[in-house]
Amino acid sequence: MKKKILLTEPIRPAGLEILQKDVDVVVASEPTSEIVASMIADFDGLISRNTFIGKEVFDRAKKLKVIATHGAGTDHIDIIEASKRGVYIVNTPGANAESVAEAVVGLMLALSRKLFDGAVALKFKKDYYYRNQCIGIDLYKKTIGIIGMGQIGQKLSRICIKGFNMRVLGYDPYVSEVQMENLEVKKASDLNVLLNESDFVSLNCPYYDELYHLIDEKMLNEMKITAYIINCARGLLIDEKALYHALKTHKIAGAALDVFNEEPLMDDDPLYTLPNLIMTPHIAAFAQDSIDNMSLISATDVLMVLNGDIEKAHIVNLREVQR
Repeated sequence: MKKKILLTEPIRPAGLEILQKDVDVVVASEPTSEIVASMIADFDGLISRNTFIGKEVFDRAKKLKVIATHGAGTDHIDIIEASKRGVYIVNTPGANAESVAEAVVGLMLALSRKLFDGAVALKFKKDYYYRNQCIGIDLYKKTIGIIGMGQIGQKLSRICIKGFNMRVLGYDPYVSEVQMENLEVKKASDLNVLLNESDFVSLNCPYYDELYHLIDEKMLNEMKITAYIINCARGLLIDEKALYHALKTHKIAGAALDVFNEEPLMDDDPLYTLPNLIMTPHIAAFAQDSIDNMSLISATDVLMVLNGDIEKAHIVNLREVQR
């Protein structure tokens, strides 16, 4: 009998075709924890994008051996509970790094050159002379502080240095000063130094409970009043109430958010009212190349684990499961 894989949402043909050669594939009727829990009993594997997979799902999973996250982040999966049940978690590190780095640069340009303001004024208000209010700043020779110097942070630093001759400060406890020097990046001694000196701040680190609201009111007060902050990582890294206040009172110049504390946003969220905030609906990794890569890697890793070939899969909880 063929093994069965449940998808919380459809994946690209690059991965789907690989799966369908060896296993039966079913897509959940809705990408919610409740629906996944109601369907999971007879499935051997699961591929989830952003659907939270917690105890409710594991309690009903009689055959589950592996969960693939369609991306690098695993914070929507209860890894401790998975490990207790002997379920391997695999991710797709680096599959979307180029796309996210490019998205950050796009948002930096939109903020610094007021491109979004000008586009809206012309398209919806037919106000050609709004151009006089769209005097921005160049990225050339400005300083960007990158929080998280993993694959995305490294690719972003390369674009900023080679493309805009920017000075790059990096903050990452897990990357040494020598490693950063090899990337032409100066390692910030602490987060305060990075925030003090940066014209642009980009969050590109994974999320853990210890990093909840890493950027809070105190940290925002460390930034220049002319500085911008961009978050294409995880929403809970920023205290949105503190950010709202900082933008409303012009303690910083502007911000761009692709991720939020809760997704989707409520219709009456005060963030919508801020003219110096650009918001996008969690699309930094939504380039065709990245989505194809994530689909292919997640499908391949699920099959490897189910076939017992765990050495080559990108397993994030290998030691915990094998204890």
